[in-house]
Amino acid sequence: MDRQKLRQIWTQWWEGDIWIAPWSKALAGLTPQQAAWSPAPGRHSIWQLVTHVLFWRGVTFARLAGQPVPDDATIEAQQFAPPQRVDDDSWRATREALEQSHQRIIDAVSDDATPLDRFQYHLGHDAYHLGQIMYLRAMQGLPPIT
Repeated sequence: MDRQKLRQIWTQWWEGDIWIAPWSKALAGLTPQQAAWSPAPGRHSIWQLVTHVLFWRGVTFARLAGQPVPDDATIEAQQFAPPQRVDDDSWRATREALEQSHQRIIDAVSDDATPLDRFQYHLGHDAYHLGQIMYLRAMQGLPPIT
């Protein structure tokens, strides 16, 4: 996939005008309680899925900076971490972190010096988790994203 097309997909995936729900709309209007809701013990919440996506995007940027992949204990502890506090400020901060990471990916993809392989991988990975988020919304009786 060429750089321009990849940048276009990442941009549309945040803003909309793409065949799947955009990230911005999938999370908009969710209360902290809705984001933290889990359908059963041991199942992830929307908030945990966003934390997971943020974690692996962070790993990608760390690897691009020459840092090693986190050890297994760090991955286990952080990749699906539940929120420390379920409140408006914490949920807003998580959404803003996702938006910033998304913009950072768009910027990186636009830079000819940045390898694209990890960002192509994130398309599938992140789309999978966005699909999970959409089902968690449905399980809570929330309206579909149009």
